[in-house]
Amino acid sequence: MRGKKGTFTLMMLLAAVMFCTMNVKTAQAEEDEVRAVWVSFYEYKGAGLKNKPEGTFRVNADKMFRNIRDNGCNTVYFHVRAFDDAIWPSDNFEFSTYMGQEPEYDPLAILIETAHKYGLSFHAWMNPYRITQKKIYDPSKPSTNSRILLAVREVIDQYEVDGIHFDDYFYPSKGHKQYSKYSSLSQAEKMSYTNTMVQSVYNTIKQKSPSLQFGISPAGNVEYCESIGSDVKKWMSTPGYVDYIVPQIYWSNCYKMGGKKTKLFDQRLRQWKRLNTANVKMYIGLGLYRGGMKDSLDLGWRKSSKVVASEISKTRRSAKISGYSLFSYESLYKKSCQKEVKNMLSRISSVTITGSDGSSLKPGQQLALKATVWPLRLGQNVVWKSSDKSVVSVSARGVVKARSAGVAKLYACKGNRKAAIRIQVTE
Repeated sequence: MRGKKGTFTLMMLLAAVMFCTMNVKTAQAEEDEVRAVWVSFYEYKGAGLKNKPEGTFRVNADKMFRNIRDNGCNTVYFHVRAFDDAIWPSDNFEFSTYMGQEPEYDPLAILIETAHKYGLSFHAWMNPYRITQKKIYDPSKPSTNSRILLAVREVIDQYEVDGIHFDDYFYPSKGHKQYSKYSSLSQAEKMSYTNTMVQSVYNTIKQKSPSLQFGISPAGNVEYCESIGSDVKKWMSTPGYVDYIVPQIYWSNCYKMGGKKTKLFDQRLRQWKRLNTANVKMYIGLGLYRGGMKDSLDLGWRKSSKVVASEISKTRRSAKISGYSLFSYESLYKKSCQKEVKNMLSRISSVTITGSDGSSLKPGQQLALKATVWPLRLGQNVVWKSSDKSVVSVSARGVVKARSAGVAKLYACKGNRKAAIRIQVTE
């Protein structure tokens, strides 16, 4: 494809290319795998999104979503409504104090535009019932559902979001200031009221567009979910509630329970898979934030820096699981989590080779190859190797030179990943 002497057009070598990646599942091989990350309202300030002029906000949003893309993610669950508030201009909801004073620009519009620029799906993450940290709307009241639907409609009617996302805050649990207010309700009653809301949100979203997604991320403990009104068994067995579910299985396989080491991640993973009788799309929430944490019960995070990497491998081996989500964005760069991140990126990484122009070379001819490493955060430097330098040599920059007749393989290596291409040299 070059006109200079020593290079030429060789169109047939594409058919001879053999890509060898060594992953169980790569981004290229499994385009439908969801690799998500949560961006919480706690992270606005650290990401440079709080009380910023529009120009600065745009620059910082661009950096954040570029970082997310470069860490191998393709989906973002972004907190747009953490309480009874909004990060978009609204006549019905106060602007989020966690993002500061309401600006003259539209933060949500910029965030969605920028996420899509980097090929990321953007799901608007909302907490349906929370008014403040200590107070919730009464889930039994029709007015509560109306207010939740009002927020959902504002977002799906005004913005090009890819979905609406709820997390695990429903009825208050023990220790919450309002727990006693609802303690007289049975578990079945709580789930009934919550189901009415969830079903109405699902129907509202589908009326807007069948392609819009609605998902919920419940706590990883099924019994706890049900105690606060999350009817996860129904959501995973009956159509019309959710498109996807992301159980937060934030444990390792070295958890002390009853004085014994328990493989809690594996145990909970099997439980969620068994419950998913309707084959709802399931992505597993992974506790990246726990990397390096010294926990007296969950010892795995202190003993190993490959917890998340191992858990991702397990999700990829299961036909019932379609991806994972990391909690949370700041953990990708938090010092205590960096060993986990490094091992995670290495586990999901892949290398591909492009730039092949023909099926064979003549002695003395050259060919420029290019290797691409994914995720991009790993860097694009690779080590090039030839299986037989007497047949074909390759420079550190991927320039191939045919030397004598024969067949050789060229490898682009990055850590424990490599891609290979077969080159034939003919007289």
